[in-house]
Amino acid sequence: MIVGVVVLHTPPYVPIIETGPETFDFIKAFFQHAAFRATVPVLAGMSGYLLFRSGLDQDWTRLFRKKMRTIALPFLVFNLLVLAGAFLAQHLLGLRMSYQLLPFDAPTWLDAAFGMSASPINYPLNFLRDLMVLMALAPLLGFILRSRPWMGFAAVLLIFFNNLDGALVLRDVMPVMFYVGGLAATRNWNLLALDRYALPCLGLLVVLCMCVVHFRIGNTTYFRFIAPVLIWSAAALLHDTRPGRWMQSQSKASFLIFLAHAPLLLVSSVAYQTLADGLPYPLYWFAIPVAIVAILSLLHRTFMRLCPRAFAALIGAKPPDVGATGASPGVPARVSP
Repeated sequence: MIVGVVVLHTPPYVPIIETGPETFDFIKAFFQHAAFRATVPVLAGMSGYLLFRSGLDQDWTRLFRKKMRTIALPFLVFNLLVLAGAFLAQHLLGLRMSYQLLPFDAPTWLDAAFGMSASPINYPLNFLRDLMVLMALAPLLGFILRSRPWMGFAAVLLIFFNNLDGALVLRDVMPVMFYVGGLAATRNWNLLALDRYALPCLGLLVVLCMCVVHFRIGNTTYFRFIAPVLIWSAAALLHDTRPGRWMQSQSKASFLIFLAHAPLLLVSSVAYQTLADGLPYPLYWFAIPVAIVAILSLLHRTFMRLCPRAFAALIGAKPPDVGATGASPGVPARVSP
């Protein structure tokens, strides 16, 4: 999923209606406008499942302390660092960006720093911004999930799907999938029920993605509701395989990759436009996500070795001496913390 997020954000963004006729254009649109558009719904559903399965929503104090450490602190550190870098780049180099910090404008700075009413300047972190809102709502949602689950589901659909919440949550799909994850946890759904259909689910996912690109469908909201089920089931094909075990072994660096990939993509894009004269863009597009994932994975291992406690605190991870605890009781390994 995290690698998919990096590919999704690899610049430049091209609206699906402007997709070119070449094979590469189709491949790029397939991943950036279809397949990896489902990453946020999948991650939102997993977050809801893990939270409500653990019962953390019923302990407000523990919920607050844990999410301040694992979500809020990494959000602030990695967003404010990017904000400082963007300010220096605009002040010293005169670069123009999507967030223009000069001249000073208080609402712009509040949005850039904290995502008050729009995406923060480190734009992938709008997922964490919305997740913090959902965590604040978790005690209420947990009560509804355990007392009136389906009425609650209808209310969540009504409020968020129609944007009645305003700027409270920026991604309307997120609260719905977060609540669905909560339903799966509190109603004890069998998350492995469709594993036997993993291959057909993968095939259907590919067909739907191809349809999105072929028909140039800009509004993929309904696709993003369906795709997580197909992706989850298709992931069973990796279970107990060498590629699956390798990906699991690399997962410790995934949160750092999520937090830090956007500024590296920006730097790579500027470098490509100014220095890489004659380098084919498809080569850049395929290579740079791999390079960024490799660099950040190496940095994760290096800092965990040099200053493990301080670095773990910055990225909201457990201190190294705590060790892995494995899956929680009753939680399939694919969603273990």
